[in-house]
Amino acid sequence: MSQFPLLSSPVKLGSMLLKNRMITTSMSPGHDYTDEEGQPTLRFYNYLEERAAGGTALICQTVCFYPRLKSQLNHLHPLPLGYGEEHLPHLSKMAEVVHKHGGLIVGQPYAVHDWKPAPEEKEEYWGPSTLSVSKHSPKPMTKEHIRIFKENIVQCCVILQKAGWDGVEVMAGVGGILNRFMSPATNDRTDEYGGSLENRCRLTVEVMAEIKKACGEDYPMIVRWSPVDFIKGSLTMEESLQIVKILEEAGAVLHNLAPGWHETSVPLTIKDVPEGYWSWISEEIKKVAKIPVATAYRNTDPFSMEEILAKDKADVIAGLRYNIADPEFAKKVMEGRPEDINKCICCCRCLDDVISQGKPLNYCGVNPRLGEELETPLAQAKQSKKVMVIGSGPGGLAAAVTAARRGHKVTIYERGPRLGGCLVMSAIFSPIYDRLNTYYKTLLKKHPEVKVHLNTAVTPAQVTREKPDAVIVAIGGHPIDLKVPGAEGGNVVKSHDFLELLNGNPPQKPGIINKVMYNCGSVFLKFFYTPDLARTFMGKFPWPLGKKIAIIGGGLPGCELAKEMMHYGRELVIIEEKKKIGHDVGGSDRFHIVSAFKKSPRVTMETLTKVKAITRAGVKVVHEDGSEAFHQAKTVAVTLGFEKNMELAEALKGRVSEVYAVGDCSNPARMADATKAGYKAACQI
Repeated sequence: MSQFPLLSSPVKLGSMLLKNRMITTSMSPGHDYTDEEGQPTLRFYNYLEERAAGGTALICQTVCFYPRLKSQLNHLHPLPLGYGEEHLPHLSKMAEVVHKHGGLIVGQPYAVHDWKPAPEEKEEYWGPSTLSVSKHSPKPMTKEHIRIFKENIVQCCVILQKAGWDGVEVMAGVGGILNRFMSPATNDRTDEYGGSLENRCRLTVEVMAEIKKACGEDYPMIVRWSPVDFIKGSLTMEESLQIVKILEEAGAVLHNLAPGWHETSVPLTIKDVPEGYWSWISEEIKKVAKIPVATAYRNTDPFSMEEILAKDKADVIAGLRYNIADPEFAKKVMEGRPEDINKCICCCRCLDDVISQGKPLNYCGVNPRLGEELETPLAQAKQSKKVMVIGSGPGGLAAAVTAARRGHKVTIYERGPRLGGCLVMSAIFSPIYDRLNTYYKTLLKKHPEVKVHLNTAVTPAQVTREKPDAVIVAIGGHPIDLKVPGAEGGNVVKSHDFLELLNGNPPQKPGIINKVMYNCGSVFLKFFYTPDLARTFMGKFPWPLGKKIAIIGGGLPGCELAKEMMHYGRELVIIEEKKKIGHDVGGSDRFHIVSAFKKSPRVTMETLTKVKAITRAGVKVVHEDGSEAFHQAKTVAVTLGFEKNMELAEALKGRVSEVYAVGDCSNPARMADATKAGYKAACQI
């Protein structure tokens, strides 16, 4: 019997029959996925095909529904054009690459951010009225604007139908134009499009009616909308339950629910949100719905997904990041191979790059092949080579597995007692990071030809003796030291001290208690470590981090530490030289992390502040204006990040014909950068 009988079962959405209950939600993959003509590139076609081949039942894909001049295509959200007959060839090909693997594709005219009523005009933030919930003040739409807007959407749907797409998705959520009409927080019109709930939903209903008129009664229409938006003065759940009936009578075949708006201050997708949390919304909607209901956001685990369906909280699981992390997610579920799934760790790198920075969808914390779809499938090596991988962090593991898959003879050397490198330490502060380590361990079991040597610190002489054809150095970076009086004191804990402790190499700290605790702790953790055990110990005992902690460095490492310690009720002061706390934290996380710090009475933040000295009682600091202060602290945690560590890689040049340095040792950055670098290095051998 299948482990996931409900998740693997078919479901009917109008005239569409989905082979399982896993669908992808819409998102623009950004630059490099469309060309200067607004046509998909080969990368885009391969991206879609990989996910269809991976078993995804239905792909929802955004398209541009209103005319753009060529000079306007280089936009924050570059989309495949879909409003004219001239776009049929590329739209037809997009449908073909999905259909040939038994998948379905629906198009979403992307009416979320901006719009323009004429090609020569610039894109602007339009809405029903000037009421705003953000810094943007919408331009009120006249009746003529509304007519053109509806006409644009309907024309796009007609083109999609001609191109063989299986249906359309009406975007009436996340604070888009239709959603702004629905909400009393952004709609104070006094005509037939404002006032009552019926009037506020009128534009959405008219759009759906005209789509049905143009495309036929049986052409499926999904509606993506936000019954709970966390916007002050917006929709109530009582109103949302009434909207269910309105949308169903208008012809919807699926309620695809999206909690919140883009302007929402509540965390929606970050790792702090519990798995499957937002299914409470779909559960409420299902109480009155007569058509299937999809839940979205923070669905990354197949067991949780199955439980949501089993408890009748939803009929369909919608998401994107689970599919970005592993394009074969659905296939592995259908085949009963959950251990082989490369689960999303909710690092939000994908969202940060595309939405916050206007970059292409090239980086994922766990999937190094993202953005490399031009190589489909992964090319086999012309010649099998002997490869040494030194270090087993995310970059080293990605390199080792990729090299083995390409046919090379791979050996991993790890100086610690277990695989994972920095993942071992990261999993203490963010348990979800252990997913990646577990995934690679599972892969290595299925690649018994990959040899692993633990407790082995590699030297240049050893490399010479082994005579490899290629070496990938992934040993991590050097921790950045704090060079002030007292920085080597017994009350100072450096970020690398944790990893050394876990590796059985106790840091040599002054003081009898420190020596006893570090030595005993390192022996115990070397043999009995689990992330949960280490986390429980830190939560219950004020060692090695005391009850009052000064965190030096307000970047990502410092924020992760502070966030965890805050939950344990510790008193914290975060000291950062730069202007912002979380300056290197992705946009999806930073707002929520810093907001939590601001709300906590136990957290103090000091920016534009330098450490002058550390004493047994705390930290002396100097502010930008020259004023000094002293912060009491039992423990001083130094989390300044890492710098390059290229000594070993440089020493091997000339000894080995191919030497690659990946991850923090060559480019201290985020996890996605390390896994990508490891993958690309292995592809070059």
